[in-house]
Amino acid sequence: MKDFLKDSVPTILFFYTQLIVFILIVQLFYGIKAVPMDWDLIIYLFILLTFGLLLFLAYRYYRLRDYYVTIHHDKDNATWLPDPPTQLLLNIKQQHDAQTNRYAEEIEQLKEQKQMEFHFIQQWVHQMKTPVSVMHLTLQKEKLQLSQNFLHSMHEELERMQQGLDLALYQSRLQKFDRDFQVQQIVLRDLVKDIIQEFKSSFIRNQVYPELTIEEKYVVTTDSKWLRFVISQAVSNAIKYSKDEVAKIYFCTSLSDDHKLVLQITDTGYGIPREDINRVFDPFFTGKNGRKFRESTGMGLYLSKQICTELGHELTIASEEGKGTTVSIHFSHR
Repeated sequence: MKDFLKDSVPTILFFYTQLIVFILIVQLFYGIKAVPMDWDLIIYLFILLTFGLLLFLAYRYYRLRDYYVTIHHDKDNATWLPDPPTQLLLNIKQQHDAQTNRYAEEIEQLKEQKQMEFHFIQQWVHQMKTPVSVMHLTLQKEKLQLSQNFLHSMHEELERMQQGLDLALYQSRLQKFDRDFQVQQIVLRDLVKDIIQEFKSSFIRNQVYPELTIEEKYVVTTDSKWLRFVISQAVSNAIKYSKDEVAKIYFCTSLSDDHKLVLQITDTGYGIPREDINRVFDPFFTGKNGRKFRESTGMGLYLSKQICTELGHELTIASEEGKGTTVSIHFSHR
């Protein structure tokens, strides 16, 4: 009703303007005859014509009620319009329906295209993982005949390929997170130990050594596969941006002010420049370190942030250039 009255203001103003003009003309006519117009007649005209205006507005509101009331209370169903009472609204409804159908067809086509891309990435990543595994095995068999420098270089490149494939795989899976999600109770120390073991060769090759001080009692509610990816990204970055001399990565836990468990992964590497720290979670942002030291996609921390949000955890990062970086995962349940 409120919206209808707003739209009717010009009509009401026009009506009373015309009424005043009409009364002035009548008053002029009476003035010519030197007979003054009685005030009772003026009031009668106002009341009578106002009553007629109210009837007209009531009829018009009845005709347009669906457009003012139903749409106002059904904003979620933006593709539906009630039956139009006027030719103007009929034209608008036809145009609206035509556009809605066209957009629906385009959205359906985009969904099909996205689904095909999703399946392609899944299949491609799994196909690429096989030759990478074969190359790892081949290097292990031939390590006695190959130089250590060559072995280290090959292992490093294979690990980079593996990490790149994992990024592509988890990025595609993140689009259907609810279908690939399993909550369970996991011992945090055991999961971190497994990840450290996976990066064993990288730790040795880069002369970076882990220190684990997580107690066995800490159990978190999460999805171990997704959390493993997040921690692996933090470890990979810590190794990647470690200094040339012997360095360490510390894995420890603490309690936040609201008594939530926090996993902290701290390195003693180059750290993140102050101008980059607020953008590290942006997609495709590599920053000064990514350009200076090694090739970076800028997607690792972005995906980690998205995954933690889906898991109900909080991911934060603190760093001081030249001294190191701390990645913290705040668990919502203990």
